[in-house]
Amino acid sequence: MEKELRFERKWIYYCSNNLNLINKLIRSNFFFRSSFLKRNVNSVYFDDDNLTSIRENLYGTKNKKKIRIRWYGNNNIISNPKLEIKKKIGFITEKKIYDFSIKTNLVFPNLDSLVELKKEVKKKNVSTRELFPISSTHYERDYLISNDNLVRATIDTKIKSVKLKNLSKISFFKNFDNLTILELKYPVYLDEYVRKKLTNISLRLSKNSKFINSILDKPIGIHAIK
Repeated sequence: MEKELRFERKWIYYCSNNLNLINKLIRSNFFFRSSFLKRNVNSVYFDDDNLTSIRENLYGTKNKKKIRIRWYGNNNIISNPKLEIKKKIGFITEKKIYDFSIKTNLVFPNLDSLVELKKEVKKKNVSTRELFPISSTHYERDYLISNDNLVRATIDTKIKSVKLKNLSKISFFKNFDNLTILELKYPVYLDEYVRKKLTNISLRLSKNSKFINSILDKPIGIHAIK
């Protein structure tokens, strides 16, 4: 099991082209540069019958938790998935990553595959309540890092989601192609340092969540890029 404690700060834009944003990051005080090849990120989110995780996020609860299965690459083939538990207090995030025992690729979205994932989550005993897959998100991600290698940035585009209703009904993909999501990630002790260097990027912080938007009919927390 891997464990990581960090700050995660997120900005949401209503735009279809992220080149302007990338240029702002390159010219910023951080002097960001590409750190990893662009790839597709896929997540299946789990919640209980009372939608506890959804409610925590919507109502602004200080302590909240998200449980998801994540894999990379083809969004229709679940390959080498990991279980991630994200706990958040304010902007401080603790993420634990667990390996899965699934040996073969699974088709997505597919009822049998979701049943298999549900069984694997239950084996990990990460909740006292029974959990179900309720939605998924899929997007392309660019990876950048500051010139001092202390701050990571990700830019997500071509976002879409699927509603998964307690294994009984699978909705079609819902597209958010006109959204761009920027996120800065860094150790907690660097918060003051990062805040000072943000002054020339002119960004406005958002509480947007891809997880929540995968459930809602209309995305929240969006503004235009300038």
